[in-house]
Parts: sequence; structure tokens; C-alpha cells
Amino acid sequence: MPDIMTIKQAAARANADGLAVTEYCIRQWVRLGILPVRKAGRKNLLSYSNLVSYVRCENGQDNMPPASNVSNLHRVFR
Repeated sequence: MPDIMTIKQAAARANADGLAVTEYCIRQWVRLGILPVRKAGRKNLLSYSNLVSYVRCENGQDNMPPASNVSNLHRVFR
């Protein structure tokens, strides 16, 4: 099976391999920059091995969400 696939294919393969990962989770991780992707037209292609290593915490650390950037917040006046 190829290691590079779309997000939809990665979610289906992860579920078949026993990993509880949804397309939505993968898309959020891509949007946050946690999982690197390559654009092919309108599709995002990712490495399945990167996904598995992130989900299984194979880097030796806990997968904490990235710290929020407070400088991007703006006050709304009414």
C-alpha cells in the first residue's frame, strides 16, 4: 500500500488499522501545522507514517496542542 495518500484515504486506512482517527481530526492537525502535507491540485497529500507516529506518540513526547497565539486576538466593540 502506498505511504502517500489523501486525508480521506489516510482516515480509512487508520480506522482499518485500529487507530481511532477521523477525517476531521486529520484536517485539524493539518490546519494547525502538526502534520505536514503537499498540495496536489485541490487535494492535500500526507505521509501515513507521519500520521501513525503522531497518533502513537512515537517521538517520545506527549502530543500537546500548540500554544495559542494571543497576539491574534482582537477586541470586539459593540
